[in-house]
Amino acid sequence: MSWIPVLATALGAVIGLGSGLLIDQARSSRDTTQRWLMARRDAYDACLSSLHDANEAMRAVSLGQYSPDLTRAAAARAAFQAAGVTQAREQIILLAPETVIIAADEAFRSLRTLRDHIGQGEGLAEYEPVLDEYARHLQALRDAVRHDLGVKGSTPPIPL
Repeated sequence: MSWIPVLATALGAVIGLGSGLLIDQARSSRDTTQRWLMARRDAYDACLSSLHDANEAMRAVSLGQYSPDLTRAAAARAAFQAAGVTQAREQIILLAPETVIIAADEAFRSLRTLRDHIGQGEGLAEYEPVLDEYARHLQALRDAVRHDLGVKGSTPPIPL
């Protein structure tokens, strides 16, 4: 009996099995990368949306649109908390690269400062420099997110 056909069959089986395993490994790696990208994108969406919601709600407070049962400071804090900014920030801290974390933290902190100015009773003329600082930090966050997601170019300036 010749061993050549048996060895050729065994070698073919090893090559076929090995290539199948490599393909499965590549597919699994690609799927994992896609899941991480989707998770980051969802966290970015939640973060940017919550920042926007908080800003809009605090603007309403600055215009006097809040419950008479609350002080202006309490209404500003309630608007900030209801938007879920802190929770969205935590998702960013867990999932995002350092550049996005830093940009998100700066936007969060500047929005929190804006909350405090609105809560102290300041009008737009008084808190506008803080609003401008928040807008710059928000722009930097958008740019960092776009870079992480592989979107080319920076975000065009979009007024608040």
